Amino acid sequence: MKKILLLLLAVVSLTSCQITERFYLQESGAVKYETEINFSEMMGFVYDQNTKDSLRRIGEFPIDTLINFADLEKFDQFKSDTLSEAEKEFMRSMNKTKVRMVMSDTEGKMVIGIDEKDVSSFNSYLKKMNQSLSKLEKEDPKAAGDLAQSGLMNALEIKFDGNKFQRLASNYMTGYFDELDDSTAESSRQMMQMFEYKMEYHFPKRIKKSSIENATFSLDGKTMTIEVPMSELLDNPEKYNFTVELDK
Repeated sequence: MKKILLLLLAVVSLTSCQITERFYLQESGAVKYETEINFSEMMGFVYDQNTKDSLRRIGEFPIDTLINFADLEKFDQFKSDTLSEAEKEFMRSMNKTKVRMVMSDTEGKMVIGIDEKDVSSFNSYLKKMNQSLSKLEKEDPKAAGDLAQSGLMNALEIKFDGNKFQRLASNYMTGYFDELDDSTAESSRQMMQMFEYKMEYHFPKRIKKSSIENATFSLDGKTMTIEVPMSELLDNPEKYNFTVELDK
């Protein structure tokens, strides 16, 4: 989907890429959700020293910038004659999504974040985004497929009753490998196996018990971390849904 989304996909395509899904549930009920794509190990391949020096002379390196995703439509490369109506609607549906891009000599990362006042508002916002993505799938399957392949567009729902927390997610890429020929599928699987996917869930109270296997917990018992190969997550996203019970 044009220049900035191509950059997103190019970053995700790098080897040794760490993708971290972070969820923060505050004492007040407010929600913060992030997807961080860390490609620091690959910075030498993204920009060689000559390129960095040239960009530094014109003030375009290092980079640390934050932008609202929906504001991209105002940029020249996103004018109405270059975007379909479905693409514009999808971008506008992400009006609460912010993208932070950091690139320096030692660090490279992209953080896509959402802040909401409570779980209900968070679910409503993601539902609106997913409805726009479904429309994009019908009108521009390639653009929607590129987004899904990036691993950034999980269909996520959260449930929380004050004590019990549930993560319910699916992915638009379920069955993706089945649609490819054997050699392409194998190549894609090998690439995805090089991606490290981590989920970090932060709670305001200590975790009493969790339904997911192979999780690790912080010393204070309030943060749970799960690590999984990206290929497995795409094949079987429901396996990594879980229920957490918090101390009262």
